[in-house]
Amino acid sequence: MESAQLSLLIVEDDDAARASLRNLIAMEFPSVTIRTADNGQAGLECYVRHPAEMVLTDIHMPLMDGIGMATEIKSRNPDVAIIALTSYSDTKYLLQAIEIGIDHYLLKPLDFEKLYILIHKKIASIKDSYKQKTMAAALLKYQDELKAANELLEQRVSERTAALEASIKDQEAFSYSVSHDLRAPLRHINSFSSILLEEYARHLPGDAKDYLGRIIDASKRMGAFIDHLLESSRVGRSEIRQERVDLSELAQTMLGMLQELDPGREIECSIERELVVMGDHTLLKQLLQNLLSNAWKYSALKPMSHIEFGFAREQSAFFIKDNGAGFDMAYKDDLFKAFQRLHGAEFEGDGIGLSTAQRIVELHGGRIWAEGSVGRGAAFYFTLPQNHEEAACHPDGLDR
Repeated sequence: MESAQLSLLIVEDDDAARASLRNLIAMEFPSVTIRTADNGQAGLECYVRHPAEMVLTDIHMPLMDGIGMATEIKSRNPDVAIIALTSYSDTKYLLQAIEIGIDHYLLKPLDFEKLYILIHKKIASIKDSYKQKTMAAALLKYQDELKAANELLEQRVSERTAALEASIKDQEAFSYSVSHDLRAPLRHINSFSSILLEEYARHLPGDAKDYLGRIIDASKRMGAFIDHLLESSRVGRSEIRQERVDLSELAQTMLGMLQELDPGREIECSIERELVVMGDHTLLKQLLQNLLSNAWKYSALKPMSHIEFGFAREQSAFFIKDNGAGFDMAYKDDLFKAFQRLHGAEFEGDGIGLSTAQRIVELHGGRIWAEGSVGRGAAFYFTLPQNHEEAACHPDGLDR
């Protein structure tokens, strides 16, 4: 980068005047680099070899006058400051000097205070320009470094994302394969155990029958667990297919199916009507099935169960609430972790349903969270940002 020091060229054909001018300027400005020439032609050649930021030139000189030299220099560098030094008789050149862009016109004998002021201003201008260029260069370097760092970061993120996606796909494929391959031997265990109980019950002691019953129950639980693993792996491999989905209708159908499976249950259900979204019908059906089954299960010990599905406008979120067992909010972060359960054997489950629900919501670009209190029920909220249609709502819901 160029220096912040001033370089000055003095062009004067009078040897004594030239030497005097150089010495006085050197004394006043020790850090200024000064070069001299005795005519316009020599001054132009000196400028070409050693470009200067300021030129002090006489007007009348042999070989090439100051106006001609200034014209050539300005054609090379319009920013150079040229000060014409002349006598009163040279004022006829003033108009020509203005036309070619000579910056200042000082009359002889020189007023050195005025000249020093001009040199001070030029030095200040050079310093400001140097500072700005230094800052611009530093900024450009920083931007280049930042760009390079961002490109490297994007590359690493892309590579790690690709590796993570590949790992997830491998895990999902492994989970699907293992779960699928385990179903056949489980069916054999369950079938042959059932045959033993049915065909040879009279030949078996009581303890043997009890053991076989436990084997059958365990194989059924394992089968349900494998079904949930397969369900979870299918969710991870699913592509979102956008379509209009009536969540209210899905909720009503699912609660009706749960009621048919447990007809003796005392339960009150409330469903807000016409809650419609754009999303994947299959996945959203699975989402509601998991959350409503969860509410149904954990409210089973209440004399009168309450389950509600609706839309909380102040939170822009759908919700499913129940008055069941609830949970301790201190463990809310564990709810959506796979295989994590906050309740004991009094409630069946494998800890996959809520994890799957979270994945479905996140695939739709939303989020899911829960609020609850031990013994006082739970509320699960989830958002589906894809164009929720606020249709007509009926606060009384559909009670059954």
